[in-house]
Amino acid sequence: MKRLIFQGSKFLLVTTVLFVLVFFALTRIRYQGRPVIYRTNDYYQTKGGVSYTKFKDWADGAAYDVVVIGSSHAYRGYDPRIFRERGHRMFNMGSSAQSPLSTYAVLQGYVTRERAPLVIIDTYENAFDHPGTESVSDLTRNMDDDGAALRLAASFRDLRGLNMFALRMLDKGSPASWEHKQYIGNGAAISPDSARTDLKYPAARPFHLDQRQLERFIDCLDLCAERGIRVVLCSHFYPRQGGFARHEAFRTMLDSVLALRPQRPEWFDFAETPGVDDHDHFCDHNHLNEAGARLFGGMLVDSLVVHGYLPAH
Repeated sequence: MKRLIFQGSKFLLVTTVLFVLVFFALTRIRYQGRPVIYRTNDYYQTKGGVSYTKFKDWADGAAYDVVVIGSSHAYRGYDPRIFRERGHRMFNMGSSAQSPLSTYAVLQGYVTRERAPLVIIDTYENAFDHPGTESVSDLTRNMDDDGAALRLAASFRDLRGLNMFALRMLDKGSPASWEHKQYIGNGAAISPDSARTDLKYPAARPFHLDQRQLERFIDCLDLCAERGIRVVLCSHFYPRQGGFARHEAFRTMLDSVLALRPQRPEWFDFAETPGVDDHDHFCDHNHLNEAGARLFGGMLVDSLVVHGYLPAH
C-alpha cells in the first residue's frame, strides 16, 4: 500500500511539473505577435479591456450608493454619469457574458455593504442559458485578486477552469494587451453610436434554462441578504425587432421562483418600454447606445427614488 501511495504521489508530482513547464512555455513562445497558448483553445481570454480596468478602479476603495452587476447589458447599458447627475454614486461591475456563476464570485469577492448598500442585478435571459465559459475565462484572467479568481475557476467545475487559472498565474507579470476605447470610468463602457439601418437580428430561439445558473442566482440573493445589501432586479430596453418571446418565458420562470422567497426583490422590467427606437437607442441588435442608456438611466433612477431605494436630490 505504501509503495502504491509513493508511486502515485511521484506520478502526480511529475505530471504537475510537466503541466507547469508546458504551460509556461506556451505563454512565453509567441507566434505572429501572440502567445501560442491562445492558439491551443478558443476559450482563453486576453488580459485587458473593461474587466481589467474596472477592477483596477474598484481597488481604489471608494464607497458607492449602488453597484450594478450582470453581463454586457450591464456594463454597456447602465451609465454612471446619469446617476452622478442625479446626485448618486454608482459603480458598474458588469462584464462580458457574465452569468450568475460569475456574478456570485464578484459579489463574494468584492461587494460589501460598506462599499455599496444597494446592488442592481441586470436580469437578462441570455445569462441563464449557458454554462458561462466566456465569463469565467474573462474574469479569471482580469480580476485583481488571486483568491477571487481561484474560487471562480474552481466553482466552474471544469478542467478548463484549471487551465484558465494556470494562464493567469504563469502570465501574471504581463501588462494588459488592450484597452476598451469606450470605457468612461466607474466600470462602464458606453457606445456613442447608433445601430446601422441594415442591422440583421439573429433568429429567436426558445429559452432553455441552465439549472446551475438559476441556483447560483439564488445564491447571489442569499449572499446579499446575509451581508445586509438590498437587491433590485432590472431589465433594460429590448429592441422591437428582437422579439419578446424569450424574455416572457424567462420572466414567467423566474417569477415562479422568486414568489417562493420570503422577501421577493423588486424587478424593474423596462424591456417593452414604448417609444424606444431600434436604431436611435441601440448600438447593435442587443446593446443600448449613449442615447438609449441616458433615456433608460433616467427612468431607472426615477423608479429607484420613488420606491425608496435611493434618496431624492
